Amino acid sequence: MANSLSIKYLADITDSVNFMITGFSILNVEAKIDSTTALAKQRFPKLNINIEKVDSTGDKVNVSYSFLAEYTDSEAKDAKKVGHIKLEGVVEMTEGKEAAASVLKKWTSEHMLPTQMAEELINSLNFRCSATGTLVAYSIGLIPPMVVSTTKIQEPAKK
Repeated sequence: MANSLSIKYLADITDSVNFMITGFSILNVEAKIDSTTALAKQRFPKLNINIEKVDSTGDKVNVSYSFLAEYTDSEAKDAKKVGHIKLEGVVEMTEGKEAAASVLKKWTSEHMLPTQMAEELINSLNFRCSATGTLVAYSIGLIPPMVVSTTKIQEPAKK
């Protein structure tokens, strides 16, 4: 079973801000079976977590995200789509006003979050979205998109 978790624009080696998750919302759920004939051949889904938008108000940083589990009938390049589950929402993280402003500035200019914040965010999204995705998957006959490992972001080598 191949599992691919792609994380875009998250690691930063300079900041170590301790944001606490103070809110988690799933605002949209989409689940679809593309091929009932291929359903019996489905493989573990390819998972993708994307950060869509980051904004802040006072000491809070709001991170809009999407979680996508894509199911196919094989690992081949010409694999037939079986279905997908997509969750979208917002995670609220709280720290001081200066830290929130710093995170927003870095995100706006570089599309990066502090490493520690990114790890906390990705692990929370992975856990929450996998759990919710499992309930959705069960209801339409897909394999649960459950990943139980913890994500650790490797910092890029210094030049």
